[in-house]
Amino acid sequence: MSPARRSFVALAMLLAALPACRTDSTGPSPALFAGTYVLTSVSGRGPAAGTLTLSATGAAVRRVRYQQRDGKLSPTYVARGTFRPRADGTVDLRLRADDGRAPDVWRPLARITDGVLRLRHPDPADGPDIMETYRRGSGAARR
Repeated sequence: MSPARRSFVALAMLLAALPACRTDSTGPSPALFAGTYVLTSVSGRGPAAGTLTLSATGAAVRRVRYQQRDGKLSPTYVARGTFRPRADGTVDLRLRADDGRAPDVWRPLARITDGVLRLRHPDPADGPDIMETYRRGSGAARR
């Protein structure tokens, strides 16, 4: 076999193997979940108000405010990143705090079913896990 033919065969084999390298290509399209989800309930020391916006292209933006000791709400904390829904209803959510500028990626456990997005993550002060529930559309946080 000539060197040119060997190169062509090697390239063809490489191209044929590339689809196998993709992860979870069976998951639903992000476009199916695009919209703004409003925080409706929280357990633990989570935010008092907030939204999570998912785009058709897989971008995600979480905006939350916390209850302060004086009863007022904190400034808005913004985290930006990506999301990818999976066939089993889980969501691979990857966010960076500080409006997307933080070096660390935050990956809460996330699940979406019937327009309800639930996040679960550890309490930073070693309390019980924080559970946040967001519904597509409008609503207000209820503890």
